Amino acid sequence: MSFHAYLLATVSLAGGFNIFSLGPNDWVDILVIAFLVYIILRLLFEARSLSVAIGLLALGMLYGASTVFNLPLTHLILKTFFGFFIIFIAIIFQREIRRLFSFVGFFSFRRGVPPAQVTIETVSAAVAKLSRGKVGALIVFPGRESVSRHFEKGVPLNGEISQELLLSIFSEETPGHDGAAVIENNRLRRFGVHLPLTENIEHLGKFDGLRHRAALGLSERSDAFVIVVSGETGDVDVAHNGAWGHCANEDELREKLYHFSRDVLPVERAKYFSQWFRRNAAMFGASLVIAAMAWFVFSPDFAPTQKSFTVPLEFQNVPAGYVVQDFVPRDAVLTLQGQGSDFDSLSPESLDVSVDLGSVQGAGWKTVAVTPKDADAPLNFSVIQATPASIQVDVVKE
Repeated sequence: MSFHAYLLATVSLAGGFNIFSLGPNDWVDILVIAFLVYIILRLLFEARSLSVAIGLLALGMLYGASTVFNLPLTHLILKTFFGFFIIFIAIIFQREIRRLFSFVGFFSFRRGVPPAQVTIETVSAAVAKLSRGKVGALIVFPGRESVSRHFEKGVPLNGEISQELLLSIFSEETPGHDGAAVIENNRLRRFGVHLPLTENIEHLGKFDGLRHRAALGLSERSDAFVIVVSGETGDVDVAHNGAWGHCANEDELREKLYHFSRDVLPVERAKYFSQWFRRNAAMFGASLVIAAMAWFVFSPDFAPTQKSFTVPLEFQNVPAGYVVQDFVPRDAVLTLQGQGSDFDSLSPESLDVSVDLGSVQGAGWKTVAVTPKDADAPLNFSVIQATPASIQVDVVKE
């Protein structure tokens, strides 16, 4: 099929297709694929691997084009490539895939209590004192995701939060001062906790201490908010969603904690959903478009399908003064390719093969070639084959 014919066929399909004609199962199918695409894009985005996502999308589009335009070799090579590429992706992004299958990320509905004002004020003041004294500290505020699976060791406490308690926990004379303190539901749940270290050494930048590696490691694996106080410089930094933020003073830390409280752990569920949609509308919209494109390419109703029809033979450009008296065989077989839904509305009676006799000279039985160009089919179909390749025609004078 020529590009012009395919373009006309595409316009015809788009013009005649009504999204409201899709059944409930079709909508569920598209939404499930969109959800999976969103999760993958989100994980790649947080892993700073959007270039990988763009490359995968380009290869996916090429794979779809090989199906639509009937490119068998390209289709086979890409199909084989994707079979092995999935294994490579599983090895390279094993950490992100573990997070995906734990299903505790972006659509997790674990209830959490936002840090209260008194908690934020107390922690901010305590961190300011630790910073001035250049006392190293590591404080974790879990978000909506469960983080307990990332913890090792630690001492249960479940104590009321106070400046004195935080200062004593991170005092060098206290066992477990090198670990993290976990504040959840406005209680100090544990201290001396060991966190997973980041494997992304380049992203650490100037932060090369174990506390910073641990803070970044947990923030890459969850939506927790982690505060780090450097024991060497007294600098205060925060790690959230795999990114660093610096706090020049107590007020900046307090503002970041309030922002975390409002956006990650809002009190009202409706507010959480509205914030989620505002932040993720563009990415989910792109996921929906990708899912719809994939559905139209691979859905049985819209994927390229081939069918054969037995059609009558007709003749054109018969030489002047001659007529066709007989021909063998009486019919031809056409193999058409098009969207599955188009075949439902195709009338086989509208198909025929019109053989050109303009090159025939003289009377008698003649052998005339039959080509796909002789077929009369709608523009939204391509003629793959016409058989037989030739027919016998008996031409006589009028």
